[in-house]
Amino acid sequence: MKDNFDHNKQYMDYLHSIPKEVYIKILENCFSDIYVTDKDRKILYANPNSLRHYGVPPEEMVGKDSESFRKGKWTPSALDLCMREKRTVFVEQNYLMIGKNISSVLTPIFDEDGEIEMVVAIASEPPVNYDLTWRKVDGQISSKSGIDHDGSEDKKDDIIAQSYVFCKILNTIKKVAKSDVSILLTGESGVGKTLVAEYIHKISLREDNPFWAINCAAIPENLLESELFGYAPHAFTGASNKGKIGLIELADGGTLFLDEIGDLAPSLQAKLLDVLENKRFIPVGGNEMKHVDIRIVAATNSDLGKLVADKKFRSDLYWRLNTINIEIPSLRERKEDILPLTSYFLKKFNEKYKKDIEFSPKAIAVFLSYDWPGNIRQLKNMVERSVLLAIGGSVTAKDLPEFIIESVAMAEDNSNESYDRILDSIGKHLIRESYKKHRNMKKVAKELGMTHSKAFRLVNEYCQDIK
Repeated sequence: MKDNFDHNKQYMDYLHSIPKEVYIKILENCFSDIYVTDKDRKILYANPNSLRHYGVPPEEMVGKDSESFRKGKWTPSALDLCMREKRTVFVEQNYLMIGKNISSVLTPIFDEDGEIEMVVAIASEPPVNYDLTWRKVDGQISSKSGIDHDGSEDKKDDIIAQSYVFCKILNTIKKVAKSDVSILLTGESGVGKTLVAEYIHKISLREDNPFWAINCAAIPENLLESELFGYAPHAFTGASNKGKIGLIELADGGTLFLDEIGDLAPSLQAKLLDVLENKRFIPVGGNEMKHVDIRIVAATNSDLGKLVADKKFRSDLYWRLNTINIEIPSLRERKEDILPLTSYFLKKFNEKYKKDIEFSPKAIAVFLSYDWPGNIRQLKNMVERSVLLAIGGSVTAKDLPEFIIESVAMAEDNSNESYDRILDSIGKHLIRESYKKHRNMKKVAKELGMTHSKAFRLVNEYCQDIK
């Protein structure tokens, strides 16, 4: 023990003997992005490679709040998690302006009282080509030069998740999806509950079996019963002499999604409870019990707890559905997702209508500042409207509906600094995208409407890592 102590002391003495210039040279020349924050999240140090990811030189970062540089550029934020749980955090983050995945490690450093003194963050982009031609794959040695690796995964759906709050929800979903427990999705209208329900099915053990969905508020009670449970031949006047198979039976082995479950009639609530608890039902007008193996995912934007208190919804059904409750946040609570969602919908509608429309920086800034009371559904409709009505190839802020402009103007009265920062971030994104497309300063200048000297300066500032 003593020998070990002496060795450690000698090593520490050696480290202290190294001139600080050596440490500075190491940090300043490290390929990874390194920055250090204090306990109040103020940036103490940033090495030159931070310029690639934040778009500003280190001297402009030191002393500033780290959140002001991360917001709108990186997602999800890991600093809060690191400081809250007082542990090293490993996270894959997305650099929104260029759509790259970044691997980050945040390590807390503690003072003598066990409190966080500072946090060291190191971020690196996954290599595109390895210099070494040998690697180990599944226990076997494989020879291959120029191994491609972009960190992408085989996505089964169109879920767009960049914000920390929504990524946390997706992690919860992934944990419960492979079980058979009922899931209740709650949240405002338009937040994407149907899409989440489909995602749950696609990553579950039932993915190869049917997925059926029905909106309980869109169909009258008498018709909804036969849609869900089916009916026997000649069950009622006008019924088919062959009967009808209901969605519950059609979903056997798979998943049934019941949207707007809060509007389900009390008589149907009792029958649905029997399906949940005993996996059985009797078709309308029938006398034969049928058994099914289905998983129920329900959704509502109503307060089911209040409906239970008001005796409008069965408490036993509520608790049976509410085994896992996942609340989908509104778009105003996950603003980091606005830009990637806009990009996704823009690409989708450009392809659909055979157009090549883009949004101007100011239009994007308006999108990022607006609260989107209709959530993702409203954003999707707004992008489609913009693509259809665009005059020329670009949608500017003045092309957006007046009610959106007025809403943003009111919110921005006291937030000019934030607005300017958003525009600055998007400007960097446009420079990078234009340069990646043309690889020519003159063409970048022409496309973005700037002088050749300005294009030269900005490309040199923002695009050094683009080969």
